[in-house]
Amino acid sequence: MVFRVTRIDLPSGDWTSEKSPLNHPVHAKRASDKKGAANLQPCADLPCFVAGPENRLSVPILQKLLDGYAPDLTGPFVLTGPSGTGKSFLARGIVRRWSELLDNGKTGVGTVGYFTATDFSREVLAARNDNNLNDFRQQLLNLKLLVFENLHLLSNSAYIQRALRDTLDLLSEKGSITVITAQQSPALQTNLELGLRDRLRSGLTIRLRLPGPEAREELLGIAAKARGLSMDTASKRALAQKVVGPAPQLLRALALHEMATNSQGTANTQKSVTDSTLEATAEATARIPIQPDFKTILALVARFFSLTQSALRSPARRKSLVYARCIVIYLARSLTQMSFAQIGQRLGKRDHTTIMNALKKTEQLLANDTQTQRILEKLHRILTSC
Repeated sequence: MVFRVTRIDLPSGDWTSEKSPLNHPVHAKRASDKKGAANLQPCADLPCFVAGPENRLSVPILQKLLDGYAPDLTGPFVLTGPSGTGKSFLARGIVRRWSELLDNGKTGVGTVGYFTATDFSREVLAARNDNNLNDFRQQLLNLKLLVFENLHLLSNSAYIQRALRDTLDLLSEKGSITVITAQQSPALQTNLELGLRDRLRSGLTIRLRLPGPEAREELLGIAAKARGLSMDTASKRALAQKVVGPAPQLLRALALHEMATNSQGTANTQKSVTDSTLEATAEATARIPIQPDFKTILALVARFFSLTQSALRSPARRKSLVYARCIVIYLARSLTQMSFAQIGQRLGKRDHTTIMNALKKTEQLLANDTQTQRILEKLHRILTSC
């Protein structure tokens, strides 16, 4: 029997909700950290993880982890692979599923824990400084599931690494499950303390690979359906063959393809539009970095509004230019770490107060203006694939 593709369904969920397990103090992302929480929202276009032949060996264990609490599971389970293979997507889906099963979809308090490596380090040090280590450890001990993301970004501090090692030991002793994400196998991370590395190597490493052509075609079909786009099999297959890379890059290609198709009008047939835009879509997608920067945002907004980048940076105050600049500013503040002053400098050496006022104006528009909402949603989708 030839393995083609398998869909692993993931539960939907709002990571910014007060009921999110991430908003409990034992978890890394707090309710007040709106930007961090927003970045954890599941991709609206993908209700499932798509495994092609390249990831067929990972399917049974991933499905078992997503089935919820199972006494026969042992770990830790380390999901490895390059950026865009679905490590975080799966890990967060596991958090949502276990939270639903163990807490009837409520807060997840005391049973499901989520940390990034950076936030774990911060929480451990904060607990030590506040003489609150015992309470923090007890919260961890109450967990039935701990998801720990970005092991490759863990602090080199021996104290922090020992804290993680001891946590893994204690959770293992009580039969809890630990799921960890990393870009490479723990055996290759020589910066890890020897004891921690041994604990991780004793578990199961699940290597995820970038989606192959079959998985890419399936992903395009799912995303197109979610967006209400009409895309025939030949078009999906052609785009899947031309855009080789992680799922986020593929979804960006779909959004760019939608833009290009719409810009050519409805007079053309679907086939002719596809033939004329596929190459341009693939090339444009390849130029968009996984983490969007200001240059990318400016270029995309200019293209979207049929303006030049020079015009956006110019002192001209035409209504269309002012509106487009506001969109650039909003996206730059949402998707980068740039300050108001840095954005102003890149946008024609404008004063930081001008940038602040433009952002405030855009936020006010977002509350009531459906056109602005749609524009920002579409551009955000292209830049982040979500």
